[in-house]
Amino acid sequence: MRIFKPIFKYICMMILSVITATFSYILIFNPTNISLGNFEVTSIFIFFAYVVFATPIQFFLHRNPQKFNLLHLIIYFVLAFIVCSILALYIDYGLVVFISFKVYLFSFLTALIFWTWDSLFLKK
Repeated sequence: MRIFKPIFKYICMMILSVITATFSYILIFNPTNISLGNFEVTSIFIFFAYVVFATPIQFFLHRNPQKFNLLHLIIYFVLAFIVCSILALYIDYGLVVFISFKVYLFSFLTALIFWTWDSLFLKK
C-alpha cells in the first residue's frame, strides 16, 4: 500500500492546484460569467498546462526537495509567465499582454498556488 501513497499525494496536490487556480482565473479575468460550464472548461485547460509545463519542472526540482524554497517559487513564476504570455499571444491578445497587470498577477498566482500545494503535499 505504501507504493500508492506518493501517487495519492500527487493527485491531491494536482486537484487542489487546479481548483484554486481555476477560481483565481475566473475571479481575475471573467468575474461576471461564473458558471459550472466555465469552471469545467477552465479547469481542464489549467490541468493540462500544469501537467505539460509544471510537472517536468517539478520532477527536476524534486532532486533536492526543500519545503517553501523561494528559488523554486521564482522558477515556477518565470515558467508560468512565459506560458501565460505565449498562450495570450496565441489567442490573439497581441503585445498588450506585456502591459497587462492581470497576466502578471495570474502568472504569480498560478506559480504560488502550485508551489504552495507542492510544498505541503510532496516535500518532506
